[in-house]
Amino acid sequence: MLALPSDVSHHLVLSENCLNPMPPFTLEIAGIVDRRGIVPYTAVPVFRDTNTEWPFADKDLSADTLDFGILQSTMNGSGSNHNSGTNSVVHSAGTSPGFAAACNTNSTIVLNHNSIGSAPIRDPEGRPYAVTPSPRPLLFEMPSNKNCVLLDSPLFGIGSGGVLRVTLCAADLDEARTLYDHLAPICAIMTALTAATPIVKGHLTGRDCYWDVQCSAVDDRSAQERGIVPLTTAKGTLLKSRFGSIDTYLGPGPTSDDMSFHPEFNDCQYTYDSNSYWKMKNGGVDHLLSQHVARLFIRDLHYASTKMVGDTANAAGTKPRKTDGQEHFKRFLGCNRQNVCLYPPNTRAGSGWEIEFMSLEVQLTDAENAAFITFIVLLSRVIISYRLNLYLPISLMDQNMSRAQKINATKDQLFFFRRDLFSGRDGKSSSSGRISRRGNGNSRHSAHSPGSPGDREAFHRPLSNGSPDTAEYVELTVDEILNGSKKYRVTGILNIIMSFLPTMRLEYDVEQELRRQLWLVKKRASGRLCTLAAWMRNFVQNHPEYRHDSVVSPSINYDMLRTMSDIEEGRVKAPELLG
Repeated sequence: MLALPSDVSHHLVLSENCLNPMPPFTLEIAGIVDRRGIVPYTAVPVFRDTNTEWPFADKDLSADTLDFGILQSTMNGSGSNHNSGTNSVVHSAGTSPGFAAACNTNSTIVLNHNSIGSAPIRDPEGRPYAVTPSPRPLLFEMPSNKNCVLLDSPLFGIGSGGVLRVTLCAADLDEARTLYDHLAPICAIMTALTAATPIVKGHLTGRDCYWDVQCSAVDDRSAQERGIVPLTTAKGTLLKSRFGSIDTYLGPGPTSDDMSFHPEFNDCQYTYDSNSYWKMKNGGVDHLLSQHVARLFIRDLHYASTKMVGDTANAAGTKPRKTDGQEHFKRFLGCNRQNVCLYPPNTRAGSGWEIEFMSLEVQLTDAENAAFITFIVLLSRVIISYRLNLYLPISLMDQNMSRAQKINATKDQLFFFRRDLFSGRDGKSSSSGRISRRGNGNSRHSAHSPGSPGDREAFHRPLSNGSPDTAEYVELTVDEILNGSKKYRVTGILNIIMSFLPTMRLEYDVEQELRRQLWLVKKRASGRLCTLAAWMRNFVQNHPEYRHDSVVSPSINYDMLRTMSDIEEGRVKAPELLG
């Protein structure tokens, strides 16, 4: 087994036993910290119960523990960084010219900077990884710990998210782009519906999901990329972590007759590598897909195997093997995880275009996991067959993702969603861009999307009569989005899927099984069945040893896990969760 230095994961809370010793994993962990220059701390708001100490302070990671929040790393490293001149472009929707100009600079970027001791780290086949050491010290950046639980390692993000991935195969690139775009707006809805993480580091938290925690724990953006210091060497300012929601839609292909996409949907700022963009454009790739790919190359790799780079000869002493570039591109894709991912065909495996849906949290039972996988697969078929239009401005999708992680979001939160899913693909939609917002209770009012003035404000113009009937986007509950609403004239995605099932001409038993799985999704969306997060929170709060102080003691945690195991094995019934 590979002997690892004690500071690979740069944490004070977790044991090194939590770290997978495989080189790709350790290099990824160390690369995140080294690239950022500081440990990416994550602050998770604590749930305030009746006896919770308030203001709450994380006793494990206080200012005293970290010597006023700054601790120098002891990582070894020598040598110089390899720099190369690069260009970057900031795509900005409604941002000031000064900001865009500041980000659109010629600069240098450090590639493959990482250092773990002096001995070379080797892959499973014995080949050394191409790792460039970094001589600069690493600092711990301490966020405010007021009323928050603090996490101090990328380990809380990599391998800890409990993500249920659904991989879909597309017939061609046009179909892949369609699925990528129209599945993205449903991500937040499914995050709320599969919420399963109300407890973090032994405390009840003020959220039910792990998405933001995972994205923050692996956030390797430097101070320049986060906009803390002026740009000197970074390619540009980056608003999101490597893990996060999508930055831009792909839009239909140049030969597609789909007219539902409008450039205004990409209403958020993102940075892409201009050199990569123009290589794609000059090679015949369209504008939107070129930008999507060029986004990947704004962030450098944490490590690369010499087998992939081809720097060394093989064991027989022959020339380095040739590569078609797929392994290189796969590494960049693997370092950039979004809630929906697009993967090109694998010529060696013979697979086609693939789309990966990443916003589901793993559920307690196989039946629940199967139900949500079935829902996503059937929704993808309905999107293609019925030509559904789920487009939503990126800015509204980001708001939805934030709301989806709140406590009991399925019941209590409203989400922006397209009211009419059947119009727009033929270009006959009014494309009003209007948003109908709902206040507390039954009150409703309309307003434009928040953000900087400019194109976004013109596109999201407010309604004049305050009625949702003519709005393109309305605020709806999860129940209304999936099960429909006569009041807001919303069909409901589940109703559309149910009408699609007979057209598949399935065996009777197969169709009935699919309907049973969709029934679970329907009941959870309606609130009749609770989410796993709600079940866990309720278990803790009703445990006889719970002191209503937000602390989940080891004994409470043990009892909960035993009960969950019994439910999964069928020894204990949980009708409030499974029906």
